[in-house]
Amino acid sequence: MRFLITNDDGFDAPGLAALHAALLSLGDVSVVAPAICHSSRGHAVDTKNSIRVERRRLEPFGDMHIVHSTPADCIRVGMCHLLKSPPDLVVAGINPGANLGVDLFYSGTAAAAREAALLGVPAIAISRLLDGNHPISWDLLTRHVTRVVRQLLAPRFRLPTGHFWNVNFPCVADEKYPDELTLAPHGVEPHAVAFKVIERTEDSEILSYSALYRDRGRSETCDVKHVFDQRITATPIGPSLTSDPAISMHSRVSLSDAACAD
Repeated sequence: MRFLITNDDGFDAPGLAALHAALLSLGDVSVVAPAICHSSRGHAVDTKNSIRVERRRLEPFGDMHIVHSTPADCIRVGMCHLLKSPPDLVVAGINPGANLGVDLFYSGTAAAAREAALLGVPAIAISRLLDGNHPISWDLLTRHVTRVVRQLLAPRFRLPTGHFWNVNFPCVADEKYPDELTLAPHGVEPHAVAFKVIERTEDSEILSYSALYRDRGRSETCDVKHVFDQRITATPIGPSLTSDPAISMHSRVSLSDAACAD
């Protein structure tokens, strides 16, 4: 099996090395990663400026490509320019910090997986919840990532074209991760957004984001709840942003009654 991996934290992030190690036992791994951190910058791509791509030989990857652009652009460059044929699977991560619920609108990790899915290749985004009391043991997490990826490669977990799996690991004591994978929908509740003023002049303010990640809404069944309850979650994410209101999406509505008054 041929893998293409990337992340949103930069080519030198420990999570990328851990992901590389997790997949080596499953097949050949190509690395196309961003030059710098693009965390929380979403699904940005650059179609206006030139993109610099470097080829380097770095441990533990061997030959890899470093792209001076976003995670989504890494996938575009990798799949549409660097690789001679599409990989069997794209995996993005391992992100130090969860990507749950509405995080998927901001996440560069999820964006990389989504871009691969849109280009027709199965993909997985992998993240791990952070807690200062339980730092990440990358070596131990690697083993569990291998198990999860192997499971999601099974035919019964194959998703339709354009869809990808979003996987989140909980923060647990001594890295004692559960022996099961919980399938859950992603939450739609917003973050608890708050700011504090760190500097103020007569005409301006400088703000610092002050809300806590854990102070966010969650339903009893969504991915946010399950990960905070120390479960490994996998959520199938689709490509469509079209809402599902009560009206038909295959109809025409007359605007004659909405004409502006003379």
